[in-house]
Amino acid sequence: MNQQRIMPWIDLLPGVVTTDLQQRRDTIQELTRQAAEATHKAQLLTRQAEQLRERANLSACSLEGDAKGKFSAEAVEKAKSLAYPPR
Repeated sequence: MNQQRIMPWIDLLPGVVTTDLQQRRDTIQELTRQAAEATHKAQLLTRQAEQLRERANLSACSLEGDAKGKFSAEAVEKAKSLAYPPR
């Protein structure tokens, strides 16, 4: 992550050390860093969620295939239509 100070012009203001401007700038920089970190974590979680959905979908297909191996396809489709009636 970039550690370059934001708003470096604040440091060039005459007498800035007698104000709270540098502290406020540093607070803004820390908030920006935290936001970037949170964004990175969110991207990782989104990727993980996509992988979990993919695994769930593949498992659901496998389960339905196994059900059709133990019961007729017609019986499986009838059970599905009873479980999910049209609205």
